[in-house]
Amino acid sequence: MVGADWLRSDRREDDLGSRPGGIVQVPGSTMHTLAMYYMIKTPLEENPLLYSFVNGDDAYRNSRFKLIPYISKGSWIVKQSVGKKACLVGQALEVHYFRGKNYLELEIDVGSSTVARGVVSLVLGYLNNLVIEMAFLIQGNTEEELPEVLLGTCRLNHLDASKSVQAKP
Repeated sequence: MVGADWLRSDRREDDLGSRPGGIVQVPGSTMHTLAMYYMIKTPLEENPLLYSFVNGDDAYRNSRFKLIPYISKGSWIVKQSVGKKACLVGQALEVHYFRGKNYLELEIDVGSSTVARGVVSLVLGYLNNLVIEMAFLIQGNTEEELPEVLLGTCRLNHLDASKSVQAKP
């Protein structure tokens, strides 16, 4: 991870990577967007699974992008609601992909699922008391594609929604 932004807006923010100075969004009257930026140091071609993911179509990406969530500190109800099982995000939520010259942006619409929207609403109520850890992977479906590719991890430590920054148009 090379950086993160915690933003709020009165509308969805799409294709943030294409903006000069160049986000996961939480639906509601105020949209909260968490943008996490990851960078690789080796040429893309040196990792065939990652190369296929970046250059594949949306159906391929949706069948491979995996999230493993973990609430390491928080109430029992939040831990039970979030769980800690791996999830193929594109099978459960709408994911929009934006490809730029030197980036691939994944916009995960948690509002596209009633269940996810409910879980996120619960999490927002406890957000400043939580430590949330996430791992992002590309799933390998064949023996040749193993081990899976770890895209990155993050720890969200007692986030405060009031500290989010107003998104610039």
